[in-house]
Amino acid sequence: MSRQRRPGRLARSCVVVGIDAGGSSTRARAVAHGDLLFDGRGGPGNPLTADERTLSASYATALAGCPEPDFVAACVAGAANAESRLRISSLLTRLFPHAVVQVLPDYVAAIHASPADADVIVLAGTGSVVCSRMPDGAYVTSGGQGWILGDFGSATRLGRAALEWFCDDPVAAGPEFAAEVRSLMGMCDWRDIVTALGASPSPATLLARAAPLLTCAAAREERWATQRLEMEMSALAAQVVRHVEQHRSGRETRHVVLSGGVWQSPQAESCFRTVMARAMPRSSVVKCVRSPLDGAVRLAESMIR
Repeated sequence: MSRQRRPGRLARSCVVVGIDAGGSSTRARAVAHGDLLFDGRGGPGNPLTADERTLSASYATALAGCPEPDFVAACVAGAANAESRLRISSLLTRLFPHAVVQVLPDYVAAIHASPADADVIVLAGTGSVVCSRMPDGAYVTSGGQGWILGDFGSATRLGRAALEWFCDDPVAAGPEFAAEVRSLMGMCDWRDIVTALGASPSPATLLARAAPLLTCAAAREERWATQRLEMEMSALAAQVVRHVEQHRSGRETRHVVLSGGVWQSPQAESCFRTVMARAMPRSSVVKCVRSPLDGAVRLAESMIR
């Protein structure tokens, strides 16, 4: 946590800010006694994948115009280690020097946004991680190794699968798909795409933008897309099974909760449900009604007490 809050503020309306920051965007929300005061959005907020300039700009944009808070809870992808948490904490303290600041990994917000009976949460956005809470209150996770070695089922991996297929044989992909690539990526020549990814300060963010190319093609029942989507979701389901074996041994796992932007795609959700029904037939899969940002706000409100 950062500096002490200003004396006397709690006697008046206490302002809290929740932040949900990932590889593609940073979202912030300010509330006071449950009333919404501010919503903001900025660019990439993961300290492991964004450079210092991008990181500072993302948080400054997301919080521009935000009323000065008493408490800030920032749940941030890439903030599992102390150095990354310190970077974000220092950045937020510069923006709000009088606030009490707490920085936690992004999955903590997803857990706090989920129903009380959730056994396992599958958080899939730009990256992905499987998480749950132990009886003693500790958080445990599986996955989250980044898009090069992990993050199965994430938007970055789905986008990579689509662009791999397109760049391998653009002629076979056809002019309609090339037009979709241009619309989403701003380019459709495979050489330009390769160059842009190589030069990007955050390839994961760029790849994540291409995820709808895969899910929309799967919705059209294109075989290449359905195969690649199932491959990613099967790997993510296998990670859920390993998580349960390692962290929930001896305890029944019935409720698997989906959280994060990937599940806005009906195709991604349906595919994951299908493979999970095979992998863990006794479990139920439900999509979380609240967003991780709601969970971050809950955490900020709990800091008052």
